[in-house]
Amino acid sequence: MKQDLLKFKLACESLGIKVSSQQLDRFITYQKELSRWNKKINLISRKSDSPDHIYRHILDSLLILKAVKIPSEAKLLDFGSGAGFPGIPIRIARADVSVTLLESKKKKSIFLEEMLKTLNLKKAEVVRGRAEDLTGSFEFSRRYDVVTAKAVGKLVDVTSLALPFLKTGGLLVAYKGKYSKEETDELSTPGKFQVYEVASFEISEYSLTRSLVVIKRMQ
Repeated sequence: MKQDLLKFKLACESLGIKVSSQQLDRFITYQKELSRWNKKINLISRKSDSPDHIYRHILDSLLILKAVKIPSEAKLLDFGSGAGFPGIPIRIARADVSVTLLESKKKKSIFLEEMLKTLNLKKAEVVRGRAEDLTGSFEFSRRYDVVTAKAVGKLVDVTSLALPFLKTGGLLVAYKGKYSKEETDELSTPGKFQVYEVASFEISEYSLTRSLVVIKRMQ
């Protein structure tokens, strides 16, 4: 087993994230395809599309499995999916979860659609558009148990965007670097939602510091 793949596997094990051989095969394919596509279109930084960096992104995506308990057969919406993080790794890890990858840029949307076909991921779809444009759509209103947001702006803005898509009791999971209490202090809609949890991780294998801020829709 190559060193970068072994490192990824060991990091998963140290976090208590179980990865089957079939899932690992899909992660390997995803890594290779993402690296190949990144040479044609800008999905992630060209300086960080090595196997090691891509596995780091995958592991980062899987942290949600430790931060929250995603309900069985849940519906999950991934804001600004881009290269597929965290939506695709979550879908690989949880075959029961239905995942919607929301991406506004055409080239990235095409990549995501091809990835779903290549990885043979059922119960997954790509929607081309922006969250702001879908807010008033009956099709997406209060449809999701979980909304994920990775690198898509300030928490107060993301929370406002996510609320119309969440069922009552649904969770927004916002991926952040080091947690800043000032961001949660800015949230000021009493009764509509609450800060449910802040899960922080230090992953020495990848020198990764990550906080997942979990917001629960109350009504």
